[in-house]
Amino acid sequence: MSYRPQNVYDLSGRVAIVTGGGTGIGLMIAQGLASSGAKVYITGRRLEILRKAADSWSQRDEGGRIIPFVAFLSST
Repeated sequence: MSYRPQNVYDLSGRVAIVTGGGTGIGLMIAQGLASSGAKVYITGRRLEILRKAADSWSQRDEGGRIIPFVAFLSST
């Protein structure tokens, strides 16, 4: 078995969830996972922000997918 650097970060067939994935660091993490082939669900409270992030990724046509999902993940 030989070392293949291209396989180290291959996330094809994997699913990830990134909370706060519509902006900032969360979006960068989501894009990194998607660029490695993962199907990434981004969550947040504002659907329009999530859709904008997902749409801008889908126009790149590289790697995996980013899918918006509205969720409020807080405990009070």
